[in-house]
Amino acid sequence: MIKNLVVASNNSAKTREIQGVFAEFDVSVVNYRELIDEKKFPTETVADQYTNALNKARYIQQFLPNNNILADDTGAYFTAFPERFGLTTSRELKALGLNSVREEDAYLLDLYKPILNRGAYLEALFVLITSTGKTVSSVGRGGVLLAKSERGKYAVGFDTLFEAENGKTLAEMPMAERVLYSHRGRAAQKLLQKISDDC
Repeated sequence: MIKNLVVASNNSAKTREIQGVFAEFDVSVVNYRELIDEKKFPTETVADQYTNALNKARYIQQFLPNNNILADDTGAYFTAFPERFGLTTSRELKALGLNSVREEDAYLLDLYKPILNRGAYLEALFVLITSTGKTVSSVGRGGVLLAKSERGKYAVGFDTLFEAENGKTLAEMPMAERVLYSHRGRAAQKLLQKISDDC
C-alpha cells in the first residue's frame, strides 16, 4: 500500500485539505514545493477534469520521477445555475474581484432567490501517477444542497456552505467524519481502494 504522496498543486489551502483527508487513511502527503522549486503549471481546460488533473500530475512527475504524484481538479455545481461555475468556479469568482473566501461565499448566497433550487455539490477528481508509472484516478462528490448561510468551524470557504446527506455542512464535521461525506474524502477512499485491489 502506498503511504507517501506528493501533491502537484500551488494552492496551499488545497494541499492542507488533502493532507488532512489522507491522514485519516494513514497516508502522508507533502506539497511538491517542499522538494523542488515552484513551477508554473500548464493551462487548464474548462471542461475536462481528468485532463486537468492528469496534466498537473505528469508535469510534476517529470521532476520527481521516483515519487507518487497526486493531482486534483475540483468543480462546484449548482442546479440553479447549470451554465455557470463547474470547473471554472475559482476563476469566475476571482474575475469578479472577490478577495477572500468570505466574499466568495457571500456572492454565492446573494445569487439565490427563495424560488431557486438549492441543489449543489462539489466534485473532486484525483489522478495519481505512482513511482512505478501506473496511473490511477477516482472521483468523489460531496454535498447535496447549498446552505442558506455559512455554518461550521472545522473548515472554511465552500465547506461552510455545502450541506451533506446528514444535514450538516462539510465544515460542521471534524475531519474524521467529513471524509465520509466530502468530495475529497470520497475520492481518496476510492483511490486507495483501487490501489489496494491492484496489490
